[in-house]
Amino acid sequence: MAIDNVVKFPKAYNGPEDQEAFAQKINTNIDMMKHYHIQETIATVTPMIFTQLEIAGFPLGDEESGELVDIKDGALVIEALRSIMCKQYEIYHPFQKIAENIFSPDEEEEGALKISDSINIELKQSEASEEEETSI
Repeated sequence: MAIDNVVKFPKAYNGPEDQEAFAQKINTNIDMMKHYHIQETIATVTPMIFTQLEIAGFPLGDEESGELVDIKDGALVIEALRSIMCKQYEIYHPFQKIAENIFSPDEEEEGALKISDSINIELKQSEASEEEETSI
């Protein structure tokens, strides 16, 4: 049984194809880390926000059963937060399109926004992708 004292290094770079595949893998990992960071932040701040609302007298749950009564409203808040965080990472979230279309400058009060009476927009998984669509 012979012992080899030679350190073997990974295969050398073999051209642009390998570099492109490597760059794609790195970008995929970066995107996964961004999504993970967003999800962990949501998991951390959501209980704090809803606890503060409950302390202020706005409980979202039924006191007797402990179940959420306003689950859709709560989900709306959570997704709005997720949208803000995605925007910071330049990741598309459908609520970004909703925010663009539902709010307009209030002409009566400078710096304020008003909510539109109705919206008719199509939401897509990503700006570049036309595959998955949801209509409101």
